[in-house]
Amino acid sequence: MQELDQYFGAEPIAPRTDPTQVAEQSVLGALLLAGAEAFDKAAGLLSAASFAHPLNGCIWKAVEELVLSGREVDPVVVLHSLQGKVDEAYNDQLPMYLTSLASASTGRLVEHHARIVANLHRLRRVAAASAEVNELLQDKGLSAEDITSRAMVLFEAIADERMTSEAKSVGELVVPFLDELEDLADGKAVLGRETGIPRLDYALAGGTYDGQLIVIAARPSVGKSSFAQQLALNQAERGYPAAFLGMEMNEQELMRRTVANLSRVPLRLLKTGKLSPDDYGRVPDAMERMRDLPLYFEFCPGANLADISAKARKLVRKHKIKLLVIDYLQLMAATDERKDRRVQLEEITRNLKRLACQLGITIALLSQLNREVEKRSSPKPMLADLKECGAIEEDADIVLALWDHKKGDIDEPSIKGLGAIKGRDLGQSDMALHFEGKYQRWTESTESLAKPESTPTRPHKRYPDDY
Repeated sequence: MQELDQYFGAEPIAPRTDPTQVAEQSVLGALLLAGAEAFDKAAGLLSAASFAHPLNGCIWKAVEELVLSGREVDPVVVLHSLQGKVDEAYNDQLPMYLTSLASASTGRLVEHHARIVANLHRLRRVAAASAEVNELLQDKGLSAEDITSRAMVLFEAIADERMTSEAKSVGELVVPFLDELEDLADGKAVLGRETGIPRLDYALAGGTYDGQLIVIAARPSVGKSSFAQQLALNQAERGYPAAFLGMEMNEQELMRRTVANLSRVPLRLLKTGKLSPDDYGRVPDAMERMRDLPLYFEFCPGANLADISAKARKLVRKHKIKLLVIDYLQLMAATDERKDRRVQLEEITRNLKRLACQLGITIALLSQLNREVEKRSSPKPMLADLKECGAIEEDADIVLALWDHKKGDIDEPSIKGLGAIKGRDLGQSDMALHFEGKYQRWTESTESLAKPESTPTRPHKRYPDDY
């Protein structure tokens, strides 16, 4: 074995005293000795890329192909499988190497050794990421923010790796399922988190859930920002911490809207400060309700995926948030400006879905719709109306669409349509919502979403804000 370790030219196998090589050879020896049984224990931890030496990665891949095809595994079969797949320099020594691997292993601690190999692989990735960051530091054209964002993406990709769990039989799942069902029936457990809009909770099978990416889509000025803020406020009032990351509205504007919502003082008066004595009396009451409310606002214009990810982790760690609203997708900056914008947006939605699962929260991502919806007779949007990013259809668990049903004047309420255009386990999803624009307040409406009778047209005084 020692003679073999000195061989292999440009990619020599390190001596057996090297910890990485010892761990890798122990795992491979167990695979050659025990076949599928050992592979099953290590497969959730390793892949061919986990091995430092390319030959060891090739051996792993050969064993994987044999196991998945239902064939037996031993040094002779693996040798035959590797023919033509490895560097010719390995051919003469490969038979002895495979035999030595099998004879030197007992196979007893394959899972433990696989964890060592996996950890060493991640350490190499950390070293490679550090080297890449050092290269970025040499580029004088990059700002500190650019370098920090790219570094965060590199290191978070390593930190986010998770080991796979074993499948459980339905028999094992019976008792936990019945316990959960009993707790739900007795009111000891709550599966979904209420949105504060009963018909929406019914449509969502109880409310929002951990790991969900919910997209709220609408044309500009229909009210997606205001609606999402109402959901965050409703959940915070029910004891579920929520956060709103705004890329258009700063904390002061979000605060004004919340005060208008809770105090019933018109938003435009809060902007001008021209309040009546009665209005002045209602504002302190609203502020008192907000004092201990677990609702958090942050203005983050031009934030990219790395920024949002870092902010989300901090909010979960510090405030235990369960709902994160991001306003909105098309305003998010790219981590890598060289990529096509469609590719950038696909990367954002895919990673936000993964982030929701990792942090155990609901992410509500706002998105614009394209103009096609305005050209149809039916005002209800479709998935094809999502602007710029087809990946939303794949990555989002639920897509909620808002549209104007009846527009009110500046001091009159509007009726908005809300429907789920994508989602699993959804009830009747189309519903009417009552929107009081002057208070930025959303509630359920009993009005029908049937097409309203035509009325004489007249100019509508609208707020300039995107509600």
